[in-house]
Amino acid sequence: MKKSQKIGCILFAALTLLSVGCARIPVSKVPRPTTEGIPREHPPFEYRMGETLFRRIVAAKPVNRIAIGCVLPLTGKYASYGNQALDAVILASGVFDPGQGTPIELFIEDSKGDPATAREAVRRLANEHHVIGIVGPLGSATSLEAAGEAQELGVPIITLTQRQGITGIGEYVFRDFLTSEAQTRALVSYSIHNLGIRNFAILHPGDHYGTEMMHLFWDEVLRQGGQIRGVEAYSSDQTDFGKEIKLLTGPNFSEEDKRSDKNPKPVVDFDALFIPDSCSVVSMIAPQLVFYDVIGVQLLGTNIWNSPELLKKDSEYLEGAVFTDCFFPNSTRPEVRNFIDHFYVACGREPGNVEALAYDATDILVKLIEEGGIETRKDLRDGISRTENYPGVTGVTSFSEGRDAQKSLHILMVVDNEIIQIR
Repeated sequence: MKKSQKIGCILFAALTLLSVGCARIPVSKVPRPTTEGIPREHPPFEYRMGETLFRRIVAAKPVNRIAIGCVLPLTGKYASYGNQALDAVILASGVFDPGQGTPIELFIEDSKGDPATAREAVRRLANEHHVIGIVGPLGSATSLEAAGEAQELGVPIITLTQRQGITGIGEYVFRDFLTSEAQTRALVSYSIHNLGIRNFAILHPGDHYGTEMMHLFWDEVLRQGGQIRGVEAYSSDQTDFGKEIKLLTGPNFSEEDKRSDKNPKPVVDFDALFIPDSCSVVSMIAPQLVFYDVIGVQLLGTNIWNSPELLKKDSEYLEGAVFTDCFFPNSTRPEVRNFIDHFYVACGREPGNVEALAYDATDILVKLIEEGGIETRKDLRDGISRTENYPGVTGVTSFSEGRDAQKSLHILMVVDNEIIQIR
C-alpha cells in the first residue's frame, strides 16, 4: 500500500469515528495504533498523524451540552448549608419551570462534606453523566479536592469557597464567592475615601478567621495609604474584653492623667476599630468600649455582622457601624427583588448569602448555555472567563484573569436600629 493510501485510510477511520459520534463510543473500545515494528526514534509520518488523530478522538470526550452538575454537602456536618444552596441551584436551573426555554438537565451529587467523596463525585459527574460544567462544593477541603479533579478532567467548575488560591489549580477552576480579600478591600476603600479615616485599630479573635482577616485588613490599610495604630487579639470563648481595650489605649495615657489620683482616661489615637467577629461577640464588645471611654470611634465589620441578631441586644452602641456584604435582602435592585420573590414562592422561606451565591453561580452557566455556541467544556470555560457585568443577585459580577468573581459589594450601616444600604 502506498504511503498516501495509508494516510487516507487513517484519516477515513478517524473521521468515521467522529461522524458517528464519539459520545456513543467508549474510549476503551477504540483500537489503539500499534507501535510494533516501528523504530521509536523515527516513526513514519503516517503513524505520527494517526497518533495525533487518535489523541484528538480520545480528547473528544462525550459531553451533554445542557447537563450541569452540582456537588454539595447534603448529608453530614454541613448538610444544612448544602441543602440551602441546593434550593437555589434548582431554582436557577429551571428544571421544574415548564416555561424554561432551555431544557437544562441537573445532576446532583452529595459530597457529605468529605474531600475524597467530593473528588469522586466530580469524576462521576464528568464521566458517567457527561456534564458540561459543575457548581460547588462548599467548604475549603472539599472544594480543593473537587477543583483538582475537575481540572484534571477538563471540566469547568465554579467553586463556592473562600479557600485562598483555589483558582490557581488551573484554567478550568473558577470561584463565585465573597472572599475575605474583597471584603477588606471594599471596607478600607470606603473608610478612607468616603469617611476620611486614616488611622485604624484592629480587635480580633485569635482563631484562623480572625487572624486571616486581621492580616488582610492591615495590608489593605497600608496599601491604601492609612495607618494601623494598634492590634489586639482575644480568645474565642472570651466575654470580658477590658484588658484588650486597655492595651489598645492604655500606653497612650496623658502625663496629666498619670499624675492624677483619678482613673486616667485613654487617649484614643485611632478613628476606626475593625472587629472581624460574629454579631453576638460584637454586641458584647460595643458596650464595653463605651464603658472604657473609647467613644466616637467608627466600628467596622465583615459580612457576618449582617444578621437581625446584631440588633437584638444593646444595638444603640452599634449606631453608625459599617460592614460589607454581597447580598442584601432589602435591596431595591430588580434582580434581587425578583430572586427573593421567586425563591420564597418555590421554597417557602427567604434566601440568605449561601443561596444567593449558589444561584448566581448556576445562573451564569445556564445563561451561557441558553445563549448558544457552547458545545464543549472548553467553550464553557472560555464563556465563563469572558463574563462581564453579569447582573447577579450578589452584585454586578465579572471574572478576573485569575478566574475569581469580582463583585460590587454593598456597604451597610446600622441606622436607627435598622441595617440599611448606603452604597
